[in-house]
Amino acid sequence: MSDDPNLARRRTRQRSRTVASALRALTGAAAVVAATAGLAGADARCGIELQNNVCLEATGSCPAYASPGLDASPWPVFQQNLQHTGVSPHAGPTCKNEIWTSKIKGKILSQPAIGADGTLYFASAKYPICAINPANGQIYWCNTSDIGKLPDHSAPAVGNAGFVYVGTRDNDLWAIEIPATSSPIAPVAWRQKVCTDGDITTSPSIGPDGAVYFGSDSLGGGTVMAMCPGPTRRIKWCINPLSGGIKNVSPAINTDNSIVYITHGGAFMAALDVQTGHKHWEVMLESRRNSLRGANYTPVIDSTTGKVYAGFDEGLHVVTPPASLPGSPNASMLFATYAPFRERIQSPPALDTANGTIFFLASRGQKSSLYAIGFNGALKWKKDYTQLGRGRARNTPPVVDANGNVYVVLKRALHAFDKNGNLLFTLESQKQFASAPILAPGRLYVGAVDGSITALGNCPP
Repeated sequence: MSDDPNLARRRTRQRSRTVASALRALTGAAAVVAATAGLAGADARCGIELQNNVCLEATGSCPAYASPGLDASPWPVFQQNLQHTGVSPHAGPTCKNEIWTSKIKGKILSQPAIGADGTLYFASAKYPICAINPANGQIYWCNTSDIGKLPDHSAPAVGNAGFVYVGTRDNDLWAIEIPATSSPIAPVAWRQKVCTDGDITTSPSIGPDGAVYFGSDSLGGGTVMAMCPGPTRRIKWCINPLSGGIKNVSPAINTDNSIVYITHGGAFMAALDVQTGHKHWEVMLESRRNSLRGANYTPVIDSTTGKVYAGFDEGLHVVTPPASLPGSPNASMLFATYAPFRERIQSPPALDTANGTIFFLASRGQKSSLYAIGFNGALKWKKDYTQLGRGRARNTPPVVDANGNVYVVLKRALHAFDKNGNLLFTLESQKQFASAPILAPGRLYVGAVDGSITALGNCPP
């Protein structure tokens, strides 16, 4: 051991700075005590029984809950709705007018969400959520009664009468009670830990009955849980293993709330029973498994036909579920990207059923393309890297407004095109975008890796 006094002093100063930083992240002595207790409890949550059986606590049912489901807001969940179509019922901006800019601490790597009162929720750093005033970008609160790790690619979901849910890299799904906007700190109702060392990088979904669905990589085995709504932690059902790791993808729920679809291993799609978690069927869409950390292979449901779409390495697949259960799905390649162009899809598509268009991004290294195709697989138009600039499209799905305008981010640029592929605007930035924007009436909100947030809108008619 070194007895260098200068080294000892440096280490002491570093420890002091670390402790001070943790304390500054919370407000007041009571919050510090609560956070410390939360961390101590986290160490004791995974006994040997839960490590051997991560689903041990599943009860099979949930108590009645008064106000379940997603918030009635312009964008309450990843890609706007439970089918993850990425389509807003509102018209977005047609110009790059910046209404305001703001900044929070830490990286923004996931799509934000909007609450019923218009509040914006961004996942960032160790908070793990910041609440933002949509009028001016003011930070309402970032601190929570616990502290944790980076949310990574998990997008917040808002609902169940005043809760916001997000996954973090400390293997937890957080249920945070939304306080008054004047409050400096948000109470954490519960944290569900996956005791097989599985980061929660998935974006949770909230079913119409209030059940909160999420997945975990779970040492490459894959875990899916359905949590009961409300302030008490309770697992309705749990599956482990699912024969493949689950990273970044968000569970999609069909319109009659009977099936939850999830992809895993970058090659498989599974249909699970909403009430029990029973696996009705599973189909392998590609022979090559791919579990890239940053890629997002979320399934997307066409609410008019019930067909499910997913993009993987080889292209965009479409799966037609069986007419009745039990039964087997019919799967096919709708549009190939790798064989003709050496491009891989690493973000979910957006389904604009009103205009008969599917939008998706595909990349070959730092060269990416935006595709607009019909539901029959015919190409309508395409924008390549000469029009989009260089950058890899990963975990950055397109979003579409009520007029069929499509918005995409790529590295340090945000592009908007009309439904026919005409450029509306390009917003160049010094900051890098690693997550998709969201839409509200006449507004677009987007976060950057460095914590910067931009609101666009107030465009001339």
